[in-house]
Amino acid sequence: MRVMVALAVAFVLHGALAAGTEKRPPLKGISSVRAANYGSPSKVVQAREDVNLIVEELNELRAKPWRRGEAKLHCYASVFLFEGEKRVAVFRMRPTERVVEVAQEKGQPGYTIDVEPGALPTLTKLLDEAPPARCK
Repeated sequence: MRVMVALAVAFVLHGALAAGTEKRPPLKGISSVRAANYGSPSKVVQAREDVNLIVEELNELRAKPWRRGEAKLHCYASVFLFEGEKRVAVFRMRPTERVVEVAQEKGQPGYTIDVEPGALPTLTKLLDEAPPARCK
């Protein structure tokens, strides 16, 4: 009896943990990136090579398990990805700590993932070159 209870508990816990994380689909067709530190003017990237590097970094990150829900961030950077004029994805991030993908549609969930320093070198460099954050 104890073995069956233990197996049932393990099954429920495994299901709960698996349901709490999921991989994000890859980004495709991105033609430009707009990035800005909190409260500062944005910087637009349209050079194909630079856009591809940023999309590659984000796709590598999206292949990992994300938690459903938008974690709160203080003094974050915003990154917008566009396909032509259409906004495809929005991220809030502290590129050496955490990334939040903001839901594009009402009623859809956002997602959060913790990152290690150095996981997003191109985005980190872009945000370092942008005007500094104006946090209170």
